[in-house]
Amino acid sequence: MAKERRPPTLTVQLPGGQSRIREAILYVAEKGTGMRFFGAIKLNKIIWRADFNSFVGRGVPLTGREYRRRYFGPALLEMLPVHREMEREGLIRVDHRDFGDGIIEKRTVPLVKPNPTFLHQDDLAFLDEAAEYYRHMTGDDSSDDSHGAAWRTRKDGDPMPYDLAYLSDKPLTLPQRMHIKQLIYEKGWVSE
Repeated sequence: MAKERRPPTLTVQLPGGQSRIREAILYVAEKGTGMRFFGAIKLNKIIWRADFNSFVGRGVPLTGREYRRRYFGPALLEMLPVHREMEREGLIRVDHRDFGDGIIEKRTVPLVKPNPTFLHQDDLAFLDEAAEYYRHMTGDDSSDDSHGAAWRTRKDGDPMPYDLAYLSDKPLTLPQRMHIKQLIYEKGWVSE
């Protein structure tokens, strides 16, 4: 029996819908032309980081689309179908680069200039930051980097809601620990 496919769940309804993914792919792919390593995994991680950092930074994600936990890290549920559609429409092509030892990079190359209609300057700034963050990483490095606390709370195929962006592997700072202790004291959150 075939598994029933359900439509993606939108966390936030944003103007442009799926077009926001398309614009992000074109924008990031153009940034990727200058990167030594820029395969499908890195494309996914750049958009994921920008989307989740946008949610934390301003309360609104970049795409508003559903993410799932995948083996190589969080990925947009619609990424593969949208990417394939863009390839069929002649907006992008995928070049295969052989790095040896069975490592084949699937590099997305934009065939048209990005024209962000639905992505605004703030959105592009989050994409720029994410692209710069991953610039010198390989696909494996960027995948490993995305396997943080949020990813570890899920199993492969599980949804990854934007609220997971608040989870962090970074240790709490002294002021944060002091604030928590104060809250525990004030609210009586102590078990006997």
